[in-house]
Amino acid sequence: MINTILAHALADAPRESCGLIIRNQQGEHYLPYQNRSAEPAHYFSVSCDDFIRAGEQGEVVAVVHSHPGGEPYLSAADRAMQVNSGLPWLLVCNNTVRRFEPVPHLLGRIFHHGATDCYSLFRDAYHLAGINLPDFERADDWWRRGGELYLDNMEQNGFSRVKKDIRPGDVILFCYASSRANHAALYTGDQTILHHIPNQLSKREAYNPRWQYMTHSIWRYRHWQPSGFTGICNDLDAVSI
Repeated sequence: MINTILAHALADAPRESCGLIIRNQQGEHYLPYQNRSAEPAHYFSVSCDDFIRAGEQGEVVAVVHSHPGGEPYLSAADRAMQVNSGLPWLLVCNNTVRRFEPVPHLLGRIFHHGATDCYSLFRDAYHLAGINLPDFERADDWWRRGGELYLDNMEQNGFSRVKKDIRPGDVILFCYASSRANHAALYTGDQTILHHIPNQLSKREAYNPRWQYMTHSIWRYRHWQPSGFTGICNDLDAVSI
């Protein structure tokens, strides 16, 4: 199926290709469709009729499109539509297919420990940057029981501690009302952080003296590419669409 998706993207370039993946008794199948957008070199659109026909053949389980000559991250418009669809999206770029899960927008999330909390926020942000991190089972108040969710897992999942020159995409660990590193935030540049604390919506705010005082350590993904921050910024921009 991947080869079929790649061939369709190549044939439709420089227009964005688009299609749907359906699942039925015979398995999963890719259905290529014509891009109905008025600007097919920059956007894509699957017609309502095509969606209906796909649904008649099986359950629609994913949306596929390409970025010919573009970036391997979902655009702000892509993310707005993906969250609305609730489906995984497959993106073809540079002859590679990337799968993006329909994670919630990074801003404005309701806090639920273990589901939408500070770890899931930075994990989902990294996913949008093309980096997949594992999820961890975590009991509420794990830090009060002697646990070290972050310190036990950062290095083995590709992060190195840095002492200066903080950059966008770095992860900051905090001792939040605790002596342990129990809270994480993503540094978004210009002295701002993206994070999620209990009883509040996820948000960006200043990395002010209060948060600097609570800082435990700063971590950088060893294979981080600055371009990956594009995928994160696109989602932040999507909230205003």
